[in-house]
Amino acid sequence: MCVDQTFAPFAIFLASQINRLCPARDFDICLVSDAQLVVPPAFDGLHLRLIGPVQDPAYLALENRELPRSTYLRLWIPHLLNQDYDRLIYLDADMFAEGGDWSALFEVDLQGHALAAVRDVQQWREPERKVFEFEATRRGSRPYFNSGLMVIDPAIFVARDVRDRCLALGNAQPELAVHHDQSLLNLAVDGAWAELSPVWNWQWPLKHPMFTDWAAPNLIHFIGHLKPWNDKRGLYPQRFRHAYSSFMSQHFAGFPVMTVPEASLLRSGPRTLRMVVQFLARRAALLRYLDRFPDPLATARSDLRSQEGP
Repeated sequence: MCVDQTFAPFAIFLASQINRLCPARDFDICLVSDAQLVVPPAFDGLHLRLIGPVQDPAYLALENRELPRSTYLRLWIPHLLNQDYDRLIYLDADMFAEGGDWSALFEVDLQGHALAAVRDVQQWREPERKVFEFEATRRGSRPYFNSGLMVIDPAIFVARDVRDRCLALGNAQPELAVHHDQSLLNLAVDGAWAELSPVWNWQWPLKHPMFTDWAAPNLIHFIGHLKPWNDKRGLYPQRFRHAYSSFMSQHFAGFPVMTVPEASLLRSGPRTLRMVVQFLARRAALLRYLDRFPDPLATARSDLRSQEGP
């Protein structure tokens, strides 16, 4: 995970979840930062590996807009860790781990590509849907992944200059980076990546949360600006809020976590009805998408051509 000190508590929360799921884990958990992270002694048992501070001039020159600059460090981790590991799993820190064979995830078939990932939620119902980045560069329809989870072969990633191609694209056409590093990564690999089951990056869209429990995701990703810890409208299930509140109050005194709002999705008749209608309308398309992945550890081909990159 790549975080600054502000987001480090959420990364430690996720690391604690993964550690509980894998009590005999055979992999390291690394936190990469551009600052000297402070981890409370209570988490010494997690044996976290702290990488940084990263002070690469090319990284420091990146614009810091809506998201912390540290989110761009995922472009650097294959270079930083290439000599230590032959596989990496990158995770956003705004994720909630609920299951899965994490050791086996390191072994998935990347099909010769630099990375495997989960398709972005905007293409779940419509796999051929054209996204802005590819339309703006006149590339037509391409599979587009969410960069919140990536299984990376660092040697291939470095050899194919994925990071430098991302930076070149961002410098030449900054308007393309509507989703920051995710936009640049998708443009750089240009549809040539291995596709994972959505259970490894279940992007929590409020349009169809009713699918979540039935899909049994291993990793829930709270995409967008609304998170369980800043949800004033009560749209997230209380189990998420309670988990974060309990953890933060115990280990990070003074960390602001929202109290349970009086208004909630459960009490909003119109909103609940709209959610049910959306569930019914999207059900067939989402089931077709889920049915592509009977094995959560098998990858599907996502590239449109035989070559890598543009």
